[in-house]
Amino acid sequence: MKKRDLYIDKYYLDEFKKYMENLDKTELTINTYIDNIISFIEWFNDSNSDPFDPEIVTTIDLRDFKSYLINIKNAKANTVNLKIMSLKNYFSFLYSYNYIKDDISKNIKKVKIQNVPEPKWINEKTFRKLRREIYRSGYKHHIVMIELFRHALRISEIINLKIDNIVLRKKGSYLLVYGKHGKYRKVPINSDCRNAIQDYLKIRKKIKTNYSNLLLSERKKPYTRSAIWKIIDKYSKRLGIHISPHQLRHYAIKKMVDEGVPLTVVADIAGHSGTQLISKVYAVPSEQDKEMAVEKL
Repeated sequence: MKKRDLYIDKYYLDEFKKYMENLDKTELTINTYIDNIISFIEWFNDSNSDPFDPEIVTTIDLRDFKSYLINIKNAKANTVNLKIMSLKNYFSFLYSYNYIKDDISKNIKKVKIQNVPEPKWINEKTFRKLRREIYRSGYKHHIVMIELFRHALRISEIINLKIDNIVLRKKGSYLLVYGKHGKYRKVPINSDCRNAIQDYLKIRKKIKTNYSNLLLSERKKPYTRSAIWKIIDKYSKRLGIHISPHQLRHYAIKKMVDEGVPLTVVADIAGHSGTQLISKVYAVPSEQDKEMAVEKL
């Protein structure tokens, strides 16, 4: 049993979960928020003589928890900020539903990060090495998977991609991708991806299932996030390297930026609402970019 199952009926967490669902937050985000709230509850119980109750928590408690994360746990800034954001959402919810008299979290600030963290994308050689290994396996659904990552799709988007949302033509093939916040976007695909999907569909159409998802596991059900992680990890280990699905998406976005694709186009393909994140993160040179630059001097 997961820890959140032990707490979900307490401290209005079940109502908070429904509240977040109504805000169209993903299941992953909601579970992360709840886990972070539980970590605060447990810290509070260990640090105080009185048991946790939302009505007795003060702003000072939140500041002390933030200090504990930074100075005792030595947590990274992003980790601290995610926990703070979780608590701010939780106490804002409690206040809006009159479960507490004041929103004690409104004045709690996140940790300032001087530099935007560089995504750990992989380089071209590493990606090609992984892609080659997957093609060698002969598993057509895995080949489709790597080609979809090559088009900067998120894990959730790959899982939820439906057969009816795929248009295959000699020219102008594309996917209708269901992304964040319930938005569809049109993602053009190249001939490699088109061919991979066509080859797999010959097998996929013979599978009897109630699901319309393109990719199905051996159980004839849509993949889970963890299953896709395990698949990529399996091929990575064969090569003696570690690659995550997130790195594959980062690679695709970074490659488009490096190839000079307009940021508006990159943002549209990747499903970002604007170009700000693209320009701040992916257009920033990596250490390898800078090393290559000075070698040209």
